[in-house]
Amino acid sequence: MNNYKYFEQEGNKYHLKTQFVFIGFIGGLFLIGGLALVFTKGMTDKANMWIGIGMAVLGVMSLLRLTAKTTIDMQSNQILMKRSFFSSEVAYSLDNFETFLVSRTVSLFGLTMNGAGSMVMNINGKEKILLLNHSIFTIKPLNDMVNEALHIMKIED
Repeated sequence: MNNYKYFEQEGNKYHLKTQFVFIGFIGGLFLIGGLALVFTKGMTDKANMWIGIGMAVLGVMSLLRLTAKTTIDMQSNQILMKRSFFSSEVAYSLDNFETFLVSRTVSLFGLTMNGAGSMVMNINGKEKILLLNHSIFTIKPLNDMVNEALHIMKIED
Protein backbone atom coordinates (compact mmCIF):
# COMPACT_ATOMS: atom_id res chain seq x y z
CA MET A 1 0.00 0.00 0.00
CA ASN A 2 1.34 3.41 -0.97
CA ASN A 3 1.40 6.44 1.27
CA TYR A 4 -0.03 9.35 -0.62
CA LYS A 5 -0.05 12.90 0.69
CA TYR A 6 -3.07 14.12 -1.30
CA PHE A 7 -5.11 10.91 -1.68
CA GLU A 8 -6.49 8.33 0.74
CA GLN A 9 -6.56 4.79 -0.57
CA GLU A 10 -9.53 2.51 0.07
CA GLY A 11 -9.01 -0.65 -1.98
CA ASN A 12 -8.98 0.40 -5.63
CA LYS A 13 -10.51 3.80 -4.83
CA TYR A 14 -8.41 6.87 -4.15
CA HIS A 15 -10.20 9.77 -2.43
CA LEU A 16 -8.74 13.25 -2.86
CA LYS A 17 -8.25 14.79 0.57
CA THR A 18 -10.27 17.92 1.26
CA GLN A 19 -8.39 21.17 1.86
CA PHE A 20 -10.08 21.95 5.19
CA VAL A 21 -7.71 24.69 6.34
CA PHE A 22 -7.51 26.57 3.02
CA ILE A 23 -11.20 26.37 2.12
CA GLY A 24 -12.32 26.92 5.72
CA PHE A 25 -10.12 30.01 6.05
CA ILE A 26 -11.21 31.60 2.76
CA GLY A 27 -14.90 30.71 3.24
CA GLY A 28 -14.92 31.78 6.87
CA LEU A 29 -13.16 35.03 6.07
CA PHE A 30 -15.75 35.95 3.43
CA LEU A 31 -18.69 34.83 5.58
CA ILE A 32 -17.59 36.67 8.72
CA GLY A 33 -16.43 39.74 6.77
CA GLY A 34 -19.70 39.89 4.86
CA LEU A 35 -21.84 39.54 7.97
CA ALA A 36 -19.74 42.14 9.79
CA LEU A 37 -20.22 44.54 6.89
CA VAL A 38 -23.98 43.91 6.82
CA PHE A 39 -24.42 44.51 10.55
CA THR A 40 -22.12 47.55 10.81
CA LYS A 41 -21.90 49.77 7.72
CA GLY A 42 -24.82 48.00 6.06
CA MET A 43 -27.23 49.21 8.73
CA THR A 44 -26.93 52.76 7.39
CA ASP A 45 -25.85 52.27 3.76
CA LYS A 46 -27.73 50.00 1.31
CA ALA A 47 -24.69 49.61 -1.01
CA ASN A 48 -22.54 48.28 1.83
CA MET A 49 -25.36 45.99 2.90
CA TRP A 50 -25.56 44.38 -0.57
CA ILE A 51 -21.77 44.05 -0.80
CA GLY A 52 -21.80 42.34 2.61
CA ILE A 53 -24.60 39.99 1.54
CA GLY A 54 -22.65 39.13 -1.61
CA MET A 55 -19.51 38.42 0.44
CA ALA A 56 -21.47 36.23 2.86
CA VAL A 57 -23.02 34.26 -0.01
CA LEU A 58 -19.55 33.71 -1.52
CA GLY A 59 -18.35 32.53 1.89
CA VAL A 60 -21.18 30.02 2.19
CA MET A 61 -20.54 28.79 -1.35
CA SER A 62 -16.85 28.33 -0.50
CA LEU A 63 -17.69 26.46 2.69
CA LEU A 64 -19.98 24.14 0.70
CA ARG A 65 -16.84 23.10 -1.19
CA LEU A 66 -15.78 21.35 2.04
CA THR A 67 -18.45 18.73 1.31
CA ALA A 68 -17.09 18.04 -2.21
CA LYS A 69 -15.66 14.60 -2.94
CA THR A 70 -13.38 13.48 -5.74
CA THR A 71 -12.54 9.80 -6.14
CA ILE A 72 -10.39 8.00 -8.67
CA ASP A 73 -11.88 4.50 -8.99
CA MET A 74 -9.36 2.31 -10.78
CA GLN A 75 -11.59 -0.79 -10.66
CA SER A 76 -14.33 0.84 -12.75
CA ASN A 77 -11.81 3.15 -14.53
CA GLN A 78 -13.75 6.30 -13.53
CA ILE A 79 -13.35 9.53 -11.68
CA LEU A 80 -16.30 10.29 -9.40
CA MET A 81 -17.02 13.95 -8.66
CA LYS A 82 -19.45 15.41 -6.15
CA ARG A 83 -19.33 19.22 -6.09
CA SER A 84 -21.16 19.73 -2.79
CA PHE A 85 -23.52 18.17 -0.28
CA PHE A 86 -26.51 19.21 -2.40
CA SER A 87 -25.33 17.85 -5.76
CA SER A 88 -25.34 14.28 -6.96
CA GLU A 89 -22.22 12.31 -7.83
CA VAL A 90 -21.16 12.38 -11.48
CA ALA A 91 -18.96 9.68 -13.03
CA TYR A 92 -16.48 10.42 -15.80
CA SER A 93 -14.67 7.64 -17.63
CA LEU A 94 -10.90 7.81 -17.44
CA ASP A 95 -10.91 6.79 -21.12
CA ASN A 96 -11.90 10.44 -21.78
CA PHE A 97 -8.88 11.75 -19.85
CA GLU A 98 -6.62 14.09 -21.84
CA THR A 99 -4.27 15.80 -19.41
CA PHE A 100 -3.89 17.67 -16.15
CA LEU A 101 -3.80 21.44 -16.08
CA VAL A 102 -2.02 23.44 -13.39
CA SER A 103 -2.65 27.15 -13.86
CA ARG A 104 -1.63 30.17 -11.87
CA THR A 105 -2.41 33.86 -11.67
CA VAL A 106 0.67 36.03 -11.36
CA SER A 107 0.58 39.56 -9.98
CA LEU A 108 2.35 42.60 -11.36
CA PHE A 109 5.32 41.90 -9.08
CA GLY A 110 5.76 38.28 -10.22
CA LEU A 111 4.10 36.67 -7.18
CA THR A 112 1.81 33.69 -7.69
CA MET A 113 -1.50 34.84 -6.23
CA ASN A 114 -3.72 31.87 -7.07
CA GLY A 115 -3.27 28.39 -8.48
CA ALA A 116 -5.69 25.72 -9.65
CA GLY A 117 -5.15 22.06 -10.43
CA SER A 118 -7.63 20.58 -12.89
CA MET A 119 -8.23 17.45 -14.92
CA VAL A 120 -9.05 17.96 -18.60
CA MET A 121 -11.48 15.48 -20.16
CA ASN A 122 -12.64 15.14 -23.78
CA ILE A 123 -16.27 14.03 -23.70
CA ASN A 124 -17.90 13.57 -27.10
CA GLY A 125 -15.51 16.10 -28.66
CA LYS A 126 -16.13 18.73 -25.97
CA GLU A 127 -13.51 19.77 -23.44
CA LYS A 128 -14.61 19.41 -19.79
CA ILE A 129 -12.39 20.78 -17.02
CA LEU A 130 -12.77 19.19 -13.57
CA LEU A 131 -11.40 21.32 -10.73
CA LEU A 132 -9.42 19.26 -8.23
CA ASN A 133 -7.60 21.68 -5.88
CA HIS A 134 -6.60 25.31 -5.27
CA SER A 135 -3.53 26.96 -3.80
CA ILE A 136 -2.25 30.43 -3.09
CA PHE A 137 1.30 31.81 -3.43
CA THR A 138 2.68 28.54 -4.90
CA ILE A 139 1.73 25.80 -7.32
CA LYS A 140 4.16 23.15 -6.01
CA PRO A 141 1.43 21.32 -3.99
CA LEU A 142 -0.72 21.17 -7.11
CA ASN A 143 2.15 19.70 -9.13
CA ASP A 144 2.73 17.10 -6.38
CA MET A 145 -1.00 16.22 -6.36
CA VAL A 146 -0.94 15.79 -10.15
CA ASN A 147 2.11 13.52 -9.89
CA GLU A 148 0.29 11.36 -7.31
CA ALA A 149 -2.78 11.17 -9.55
CA LEU A 150 -0.62 10.19 -12.53
CA HIS A 151 0.95 7.45 -10.41
CA ILE A 152 -2.48 6.22 -9.28
CA MET A 153 -3.75 6.21 -12.86
CA LYS A 154 -0.57 4.32 -13.88
CA ILE A 155 0.27 6.93 -16.51
CA GLU A 156 3.66 8.01 -15.06
CA ASP A 157 5.68 6.99 -12.04
